Order: sequence, then structure tokens, then C-alpha cells
Amino acid sequence: MGLIVDGPMNENALRNAGGILLHLPWLALLGWLSAVAWFLCDDAFISFRYVRNLLNGHGLVFNPGEYVEGYSNFLWVLELAAIWGLSGVAPERAAPWLSVAFTAGTIAAMMWWVARLPLLCHRGLVAWMALGFVCASATFAVWTSGGGLETRQFTFFIVLAVMCLSLYRDRHRGLLAASLSLAAAALTRPEGPLLAALCFGWFVVQRMADTGRLNPDWRRLICLAAPFVVLVGAHFLWRYAYYGEWLPNTYYAKHVRPWYESGFRYLWAAALETGLYLLIPLAAVAMRNRWRASHDGIWALVLLLVGVHMAYVMRIGGDHFEYRPLDFYWPLLAVPASMGIVHLGSRIANRRWSRQSSPRLAVGTRTCAFVLFVPVLFYASAIQGVLLFEEVVIRESIWMRNIQVDDGNAAWLLAMPGMPMLVAVSNDLNRQTALQEVASPFTGHREFANALLRTWKPYENMEKGVIPDDALMADTAMGIRYYYLPDLKVIDLRGLTDATVARNPVEKPNHQRIIAHDRSPPAGYLEQRGVNFAIHPPATSEFQALGRAEYAVKVGPALWMPFDSPDRQWVFDRFAGRDLRVFHDDYWTERLGDNQPAIRSDWDVYLVGNELIYKKEQCILEDTEPTFFLHLDPVDMNDLPNHRKQYGFDNLDFGSKDHHIIEGEVCVMSRELPDYAIVAIRTGQFRTGQHAPVDGGLNNLWEGEIRLEP
Repeated sequence: MGLIVDGPMNENALRNAGGILLHLPWLALLGWLSAVAWFLCDDAFISFRYVRNLLNGHGLVFNPGEYVEGYSNFLWVLELAAIWGLSGVAPERAAPWLSVAFTAGTIAAMMWWVARLPLLCHRGLVAWMALGFVCASATFAVWTSGGGLETRQFTFFIVLAVMCLSLYRDRHRGLLAASLSLAAAALTRPEGPLLAALCFGWFVVQRMADTGRLNPDWRRLICLAAPFVVLVGAHFLWRYAYYGEWLPNTYYAKHVRPWYESGFRYLWAAALETGLYLLIPLAAVAMRNRWRASHDGIWALVLLLVGVHMAYVMRIGGDHFEYRPLDFYWPLLAVPASMGIVHLGSRIANRRWSRQSSPRLAVGTRTCAFVLFVPVLFYASAIQGVLLFEEVVIRESIWMRNIQVDDGNAAWLLAMPGMPMLVAVSNDLNRQTALQEVASPFTGHREFANALLRTWKPYENMEKGVIPDDALMADTAMGIRYYYLPDLKVIDLRGLTDATVARNPVEKPNHQRIIAHDRSPPAGYLEQRGVNFAIHPPATSEFQALGRAEYAVKVGPALWMPFDSPDRQWVFDRFAGRDLRVFHDDYWTERLGDNQPAIRSDWDVYLVGNELIYKKEQCILEDTEPTFFLHLDPVDMNDLPNHRKQYGFDNLDFGSKDHHIIEGEVCVMSRELPDYAIVAIRTGQFRTGQHAPVDGGLNNLWEGEIRLEP
């Protein structure tokens, strides 16, 4: 067909200054998107607590003395522990930048792969397009910081292993590098052994094709598989000896039963948003072309890994995070998809310029390939790009579960051919997956984590030894709260770090499930374990602390620990000798004094000094279910936190379940205001939870405003 073939060592766009400059815009685009999508998530702090306990001499445990493997990223945990121990950089700071380093390594491996791959047509153009597919992907950008999770590390090791099998499978050192990479991937994510087995099987078949013999090349297969088997097998043996289980506890907590319907929606949504429906067929074109030209099945391996992994993801129902398990797809598919475009461009050019000179034919091929690349890139990245920026710009509340693309935010996108149909299907899938918290956008996780960090991080400055050794709490969100409360033992109500809860059967049908949040404790389990403690967010004053809980202890300068316990005598015994403060019947009467309500409504609202106090007579438990909002209008917009300046007001919304005291039939809760000048406080209450409207909107029960002198 008149293709122009570059040798692997030719001087091309990857090897000269002009070629590097052509790639810089793609890298700048990825850097910009990654900065927009930078985040930490609460789940990462579960692993961080394991890191802290390891360095503190307790071992790889969540609660000292309880040997439960509530993580599934062994190598990631060890790396973060090494960084913290050697450099003093804590995991919450080290993890995102470690993920950035693995992103750089992934891109470098891709470019090296393209530069060295034999019999590659139009090498520079393939490299440029492949980099474009990866760098323009909003989904790839989201996992550049990784939320503090191990996602990009796993991607790097899978890409490195496939690259080694592609370029260096005839060399012992290449096979050793591939084996070690696959072992590292298996120690990073639980699906690593599955992908390694596929690589081993592919290698056997490919070696038969390379040698022309039907007998497997046992010597080279052993060279490839042995290091992996030794390292991963040693980890399995260590796990059984240390935790008493062959599989991590997270497997038992998350895996209930096959959930194909959820997995199908998850993958179908991913295909539409990220262009998999285009990249996979283009990679198949490249696979067919390369096999016919050289009997090289490397793109068959890529499609095998992606296809089998998709079947695995479909079986487990997808993932709680947006397309996290699929992260390695984009760098693996980018190169063969680009080659598929070049091949199609070559065929078009041959029909038009088949009688022209080779240079003219080469220019025609590149031109046709570029013309094909532009719409493919657009359709592969436009929907996810719109969703990324819509989520970042308009998400004010963690209660918004999904963003819909419509004429209001993307009329230009819907004007493109075929996009209305694709967007309509994508919107419908997002609505369905949101109901079961599948593929939750990263912005929701970021806002949730940021809120927890702002609320709970002050506890890192509390005195040591305040929390009694026999204090035991139960909770659902196990990350940020308990990373900053390392001395407090906690039962995970979802079972990630608790072996009993992780194995409690789930009876509800799949359509009622919430992914990775299905488990609950057996009847009587919490009582049997002796749960006796419930800590609340830190307070800056005694009054604020006793507005949140029955007891309060000062644990640092301007730092109070509010807490509840069903056993008053236990509290007095354990906190003897400390300045324990206890809420009493007349406390709020004394606190409010002669102050009159600033707002009289469903709840009376008082402004006492720098504290806003809600009080309701004849209160019942249902009165505390709705969430309260508190919006502050500042005198000077520059006083607002950076994340609130775009809105023009501060947002101190809070759930009353975390801030209320019920004494008889009186409910009271308080919130301390920030120290900058305020013009007005807009306060009220809206329905959430089981009382929320079906469309997820907000239904105000009451609202009011307090005007202040600046």
C-alpha cells in the first residue's frame, strides 16, 4: 500500500527539538486539567492511618491489636510509610505528588514505546496523536493526583509491563522487567494477578508465533513468570500469616454477589464519556494490520487486557469512583488507536495519490490521518471535558450526585452531529448510576473530603493520651476523622476494617444496593463489642463544645473535644483529673440569658456574641433530621476562603445530627461564626435524606435573615 516505514532508531519527531515543541501543548493541557481536577478523597486516609500505625510501631493495622487488612494497596502503603519515615513528608502531602511522578513515568513509557517499536509507520505522528488522546482526557487528568489513591501507580506498572513484552520479550532482562512490573501491579491493586495471568498466556502464544513451533518456550516462560510467582506468592503467604486470611478484608466487605446490570451501566457510561467506543475499534484495526504485517500480536494483548478487565468490572458492578479501575485503558489504547488512524489515513491516501511519489504519498497519509484524528479526539473527550468543568464550576453542595449536559451548559456540544443522542444516553446512565453511588464524580469526593479536613484536622494538635484506651466508637466514614484521631479505636459499620461486619450477609436485592456500602453489623454486635464513645468535631470554646455533645474536655489551646457516652460513670472514671465539663439542665438557660431570638421560626435562632444558637422547644428526633444552612455575607469579599469567593458568600451548612443535644423535649445546637466582619446571616432549614424530593432538590422548611452592623 506504499506505506512509509520509519526504523526504530530513525531521527524523528521524538528526537529533535521541533518534535518536542509539538508535544508541549499536550503536556500543558494535561497539566492544566490535572490542576483543575486536583483532589484528595476520604478513602485514601484509611491507608494513611495504616501508614501511621506502622511507623508508630503498631504494625499494619487500623486499630492497634486488631489484625484486619482493610486496605488493598500493600505496595502503596509501604511506599508512603518509607517516604514519611525517611523524609518526614506525611501521606496526605506525599501521595498526590507520588501519583504525579507515576503519571510522568506512564507518559515516558508510552513515548519510549512509540520511539522503539519496530515497523511503525509515521512514528512522529503516532506519538503526537497518542499523547493527545491521553492528555486531552479529563478522566486521565482526574487520576493524575489520584485523590491520594494508588490508581496511577497501577497504571504505570501495567503500561511498563506491556511495553517490555512488546519491545524486549527476546531478552532475559526485558522479561525480568516485565515480571517485576506485573508483580508490583499485583501488590498495588487486587486485579493485578488477573492481568498478569493474561500476559503470561499471551506470551506463550506469541512465542509460538515468533518461533513457528507449537511447543511453548518453557525457559523464557519461567524467566517471565518465576519472579512474579515468588514475590506475589510471598505476599499471599505473609498475608495469611499476619492477618489469617488469603484475601484482603476489603474483598469480603465489598463483594456481595455479581452485579452485572450495574457494571454494564458503568462501562456503557464510560464508553460514551471517554470515547472507548472509538478507541477500541481503532485499536482492533491496528491489531489486524500489525498481525498481517509481522505476526506481532502486541495489540491483541492490549485488547485482551482491556476486554477481560471489562468483564471483571461488569461482574463486580463498577466502582464507587468515576472510572478509577479503567485508568490503565487510556495509555494502553492510545498508541494502537493512533496507529489505526494512520492505517485508515494511508488507505484513503492510497486511493487518492497511489500514483504519486512516496514523499507525496507520505504527506497525503499524514494529512488524512490528521483529518481523521481531530473528530475522533473531539468525540472521545468532549463529553467528559464538559462534565469536568461543569462539576467544578457549579458544584456548591456535596448533595449534588450528578451533572447533566444540556442546552444550558453545552449547547455548542449538542449542535455537533450525533451528540444529542450520545449525550441523552450518557445523561440517563449518569442518573441511574448516581442512585446507587456508582461512578461518583471526583468533585463530590473532593468536597466531602475538604469539608472533613476543615472540620476534623484541628484534632492533630490535641494532647496525647486524652482518649481512654478502652474507648470504642462505631462509624461509617473511616478516613479523615480517624487519621487525625489515631488513638481512638473504631468499628467500621461498612466492614472495610472489621472482619465480622465484612462477612455479615446482605439480603437486599441488587437494585437496592449502594456500591461498596452494603454491609452492616450483625444484630447485637456493637453492644457485644462494647461501643461506649462518640466523638464530635472539635470546638474552640466550652460553649461550642457543649452545644455538640453532653461532655467536653479541653485538649489543647483553644481546642475542645466534645463527646457523648451512654456510661456516665465510665466517663467520670476515665477523665478523672481532667477539666471535664458536663452539660446540665439549666446550661442553655444560663447561656442564653436575657437574649431574645433574632429569628422566630420552626427553630428559634439566637446570636450570642460570636456564636449562633438554634433552639427548639417540644423537639422530637425527626426535627433533627433535616440539614441546616448558614450563609454569611461578608463586608469584604477578600475575607472569604478561596473556594467560596466565586459565590460571594461563605457557606457553613451543617447537619444537625452532628451538632445537637436533646435534653428532655428541648433541642439545641450552636455554631461559632468566623472572625471577619459580616453584613448578614441567612439561615434556615431544608429537607434532606428520606424527606428529600425525588429529583434531589431542596425543600425549604423555613428561612430567615439576620442583618448586622459591619
